[in-house]
Amino acid sequence: MLAALGLLLAFSAPPVSLDVPPVRGAMNWTRDARFGSDPMDCGGAPLCGVVALETGLGDGNYNHSAPTVHGLWPETNPYGNSKCIHPGDSSNPTKVYSCYQGDSPSDQLSFEIHEWGKHGSCAGVSDCDDFFGQICSLVAAPLEVMTAARKKGGKLRAIADAVTKAGYTVFATDTANSQVQVATCAGADGKWQFADPSQFGTVCAS
Repeated sequence: MLAALGLLLAFSAPPVSLDVPPVRGAMNWTRDARFGSDPMDCGGAPLCGVVALETGLGDGNYNHSAPTVHGLWPETNPYGNSKCIHPGDSSNPTKVYSCYQGDSPSDQLSFEIHEWGKHGSCAGVSDCDDFFGQICSLVAAPLEVMTAARKKGGKLRAIADAVTKAGYTVFATDTANSQVQVATCAGADGKWQFADPSQFGTVCAS
């Protein structure tokens, strides 16, 4: 009887989200109203997605002394119609890149390996150096904006507004972990840049 009950509970349990990375909490993304709820449309660009930035004001693994990067996420199906262009070299990273150093760099290599396997595998880059090198270059400026807003006492909404005022397109915010998604795209060459989704096809033409 107990065995049967155990099987019943196992099959009736809710499915685990495949979008929850290891050592990170569940996310609660809320899109900017103008983007609605449809999957992201690359608008003719081969690749499109978001860069997720943490304000550092979340709990647990999302609590940091300063804003930091979470990752670059191509919005492939079901999140968008970005193509999945695999890297020429899929070898895992063996070092912690500068923008992932953070407060506890010893934990970051495993997280980089996760980000590379889950997101870098479809980002159209040549290898992990290319992927994380681009991320660190991309996020330097918006992280400065977020740091300045946070130093003024800003919370998630104020920090997101500051990012928007600086000329970036905030695609969504995560109220569970205090994160911001900034829209980005790339051409077939795998060179990512920030752009408003309405401009993807122009800025990142194939």
